[in-house]
Order: sequence, then C-alpha cells, then structure tokens
Amino acid sequence: MDKKKPVYVLQIGMTKNIGGLETYLMQQFEHINNNIVRYDFVNITGEYDIVFSDKIKQAGSSIYNICSRHKNPILHYYQWIKLLNKYKNRYKAIVLNANSLEYVFPVFIAKFFGIKMRVIHSHNAGFENKIGICRKILIGFNKLLLNFSATHYLACSQKAGKWMFGNNKNFALVHNAINVDAYKYDLEKRQKMRKNLNLENKFVIGHVGRFVYQKNHKFLIDIFNEIHKILPEAMLLLIGDAVEDKSYLNEAKQKVKELNLEEYVSFLGMRNDVPEIMQAMDCFILPSRFEGLPLVGIEAQTSGLWCYFSDVITNEIRITDLTNFISLNNSPEIWAKKIIKNKNYKRRDVSKEIIKAGYDIDAEIKKVQNFYERECIQ
Repeated sequence: MDKKKPVYVLQIGMTKNIGGLETYLMQQFEHINNNIVRYDFVNITGEYDIVFSDKIKQAGSSIYNICSRHKNPILHYYQWIKLLNKYKNRYKAIVLNANSLEYVFPVFIAKFFGIKMRVIHSHNAGFENKIGICRKILIGFNKLLLNFSATHYLACSQKAGKWMFGNNKNFALVHNAINVDAYKYDLEKRQKMRKNLNLENKFVIGHVGRFVYQKNHKFLIDIFNEIHKILPEAMLLLIGDAVEDKSYLNEAKQKVKELNLEEYVSFLGMRNDVPEIMQAMDCFILPSRFEGLPLVGIEAQTSGLWCYFSDVITNEIRITDLTNFISLNNSPEIWAKKIIKNKNYKRRDVSKEIIKAGYDIDAEIKKVQNFYERECIQ
C-alpha cells in the first residue's frame, strides 16, 4: 500500500519581525506532524528574510520569495501568478494570516488555480494605520472578493473574527496555543535569570511587543514612572523592536530619558529567551489600544505572572484569575496603584488551567491537523 501523502499547506503572513502572528505560525510549524500536514511559506516582502527562515529550511520546508507589492505591484502580482501556476497541483490549502483586509489577493487568485481550500485567518481587532475613505473602499471591495473566493474563515478570538469579518459571517476559532512546558513557572529558572539580568531584590515589570502604535508604549512608560515614584526598586523590561518605522521606539526612548528613568528601563530588543525572561518578571502589563487575542498574554499567565490588560482586549484572554483589566481612560496613577496593590502575590504553577482551557499546542495542533485532513479530502 502506498504511503499516504501529507496535505501541503501554503502559509502567508510571516514577516522579518518576531510578533504574535509569527510566533503563532512557528509554534504550529514546530509541533505539526509533517507526515500528516506540511507547511510551506510565502514571503510577500521578498527583499527581507522572514524570521525563523533557517529553522524552516532546515526542517525541509520551502519559502517562496515574492517582491513587495509596495515596491513593485506589477511584479508582485506577476510572481504570485507564476508561483501558483507552477505549484497548483502541490498545495491543497492556502492560508492568509491577516491583521486587516487591506490585502487579500492570494486567496482570490488561488481560486483560479484550483486550490481547494482558501483560508483567511484574522489575527487582530483594530487598525494600525488611520483608515480614510480610500482604505474603507478597498476593504469593502476585498470583502466582496473574499465572498467570491474564500472557503474558510478563521479567527484567533471572537472579537478578532467579528471585527474583521462582521457579525453575520461564520468563522471558526483557532486558539493561539503555546508550548506550556516552556513557560510554566519554575523557581530555579527565575532565580537564575534574575541573577543574570542583575534583577535580584527588584520589582520587575515586563512587556513584550513591537514598538508600534497598537502597543501603546508611551502610556506604559507613564504607568511605570508612577510605580517607580512609590517603588524605587522597580525595573521595566521592554522586549521587542521596531518594525520598519522606528519612530515609536525613538519616542519611547526619548520619554524614558525625559523622565530620568534610563537606569530603570531596559530595552532588550528581540530575544530568543522570552520564556526565561518572563520567569524573572514579577508582573506583566499590556496596555494595547487593540488586540486580536494576544499570544503574549497567554504566555505571561502560563508563567504565573499577575497580568494587567487594557479593557479593550478581549475578555477571552481571561484564562486564569491572574488577569486584570483596566480602562485606558484611567490615569497612569490609577494603573500604578492597582499594580502595586498586588505586588506581593504568591507565584504559582497554573499550567493545568492553561491546558484545560485549550491553549496547549500539543492538543490544539491535533485539531488543526484534523481540520486540514477533513477539509482537503478529495
């Protein structure tokens, strides 16, 4: 009997920066059974390598580079057509992981090349850029294209699905699952990392996120400033980097300088040891202006951290009793007082709660595999 071939899936959405979307895709990629489902990737900004490209290639998967549509739109669309024409018989599914509906061309064109499963997956619940009349018209037009071409709608949360697709569109939820064992609370790892980062006897506040409008870093620094006035031993760790626009990173650094906090705020950049650094933290703050369902919020909870989220973030992130939601309309002083109030909580292992809620990658990946197998049956 011939060995059953895996379902080949073409994934779009990876960029050169490590963000929630990239981490989500890599979690799946590293845990999926390649004998059942195999992921390949399209880099739609081919001038740069996508993150994790070495790992992807070492695992035997392909990355196809396509010229950025902003640099050369004609070449971009031509390369898409050429790519799908060449590999139309290889891929049973194509998945566009999106933060908005300003770009849906891969799903649309895949219909004409007979790719059976054409998926749009929402990972966000707000706009990074200002939306003028032209963008609104574009998004409306793209929704019509998806009605014609998309076979499946997915979302990381109810809020992300309704925001992107509308209240009347049916979509399926796919949990932003993580490797729970990598993040669960470990006292030995905590002590080691705090020593390595010179954080012993400090109250350590953490944040993980790109320096963009969405993440609201200036407000976060205002909150920390109020905490530091009361707790001089407080430290702020900022993990992440700028994307292409460095203005938000520069603004954050300037604000830290103006508040004379340079000795107490660490800009750690992109890190490969986020699970270990989370062990060193004492609490986690995410005052975002909008989110889909932030993967980092699940990671922080799994680490046993007391978490403070802005109230615009979906309540679906409330997996444990470590979550607190505070309005962005409240002053930094109010945020600071609530954070300090809980600073002496007893850290504990909540990994069983995370697994029970369905956010363990080993359990979730089986559902994903079954989804592709079931939907791609000839």
